[in-house]
Amino acid sequence: MHEHAPATEAPPIEDRPESSGFWAKGWPVIALGIMTLLLVRACIPSAVPPPPAAFDAAAATSAANERATAALAAVTAETPLDAALVALNMPVVNFASGSADIPNDAKPVLTKAASAIQVLPATVRLEVAGHTDSTGTPEANMLLSRQRGQAVADFLVAAGVPRERIYAQGYGDTRPIAPNTSDEGRFRNRRIEIKAQGT
Repeated sequence: MHEHAPATEAPPIEDRPESSGFWAKGWPVIALGIMTLLLVRACIPSAVPPPPAAFDAAAATSAANERATAALAAVTAETPLDAALVALNMPVVNFASGSADIPNDAKPVLTKAASAIQVLPATVRLEVAGHTDSTGTPEANMLLSRQRGQAVADFLVAAGVPRERIYAQGYGDTRPIAPNTSDEGRFRNRRIEIKAQGT
């Protein structure tokens, strides 16, 4: 009889946690997903809007006076007074700070305004009202607004409007049409208004 060699025992099976297979095969997918999310997030613009551009008074004046010139040119003797007044209030006279001198860039549109006033009925008498922003003291603003209103009235008279049909008034900073908390608001408040007497 042959003797059999003793059977060798199979090596014991090690207990390996099931998770080791997942981490060995799954971590690249997870890492790729995280990197993709970060990349997508980096490409999406931020929800925070950029700061607003600084207000450009010169550009605003130029644009307003271009529109005003066209509107004033359309005023005829048949134009209703209300519509004519809308056109007369479109020009912007952007006075220098503390000054009542009419800037050169406002003179062409004010000349057009004088022509428009001359075609209105002779019975219409107009008030040229000056307004300021809230910078400075109320007393100084009241004086400056009167001076600015008078400067525009004098210009219109020199351009052909009969003196008896026009007069100046100043209101200082008492009638704002915009908050005085921004450059644009102060710009809008520094204005000349033309209205028919009694309106």
